[in-house]
Amino acid sequence: MTCTSKNIILIGMAAAGKSTIGRALATRLQRSFVDTDQLMEAWWGAPLQQIRDKLGLGTFMQAEAEQVLRIQLNHCIIATGGSVVYSELAMQHCLTLGQIVYLYTPFEIIAHRLTNPESRGLAMRPGQSLQDLYAERAPLYARYAQVTVNAQGSPHQICSEIIKKISDQNLENK
Repeated sequence: MTCTSKNIILIGMAAAGKSTIGRALATRLQRSFVDTDQLMEAWWGAPLQQIRDKLGLGTFMQAEAEQVLRIQLNHCIIATGGSVVYSELAMQHCLTLGQIVYLYTPFEIIAHRLTNPESRGLAMRPGQSLQDLYAERAPLYARYAQVTVNAQGSPHQICSEIIKKISDQNLENK
């Protein structure tokens, strides 16, 4: 099984499956798994929603970007917070760390899975709907993605597709 020796960084909307797929992929590739939302919670000593409420939207997004910029890891699977794509600097840093995989998930699936948007720590403006947030972010995810995978299958299927696409891409780049 050929796959990159660098990190694999997962991006996508909340409820796209970044943590679930990240853990499964880490197990399959025998790598460590790092979730930047969990790093944020450890750094601040509070759940994501409390951090979001305390800092406000702009400062929260800046703190999320700074958390990503602190990452200096090798050979890991990294699940990022959904709003990291708003930071050009953080995304450029991710590009230096490894390959960026966008877990594409249609809005209807996100809306069905995301039963607790008010308590999830989402970086949403007051009055912004989940659909508006999705429409705003989808082009950013696509912009930074080096690999895009449809995240509607089983974790096993999605992991297999990620491994295949990254391996194919690595072969093309040689």
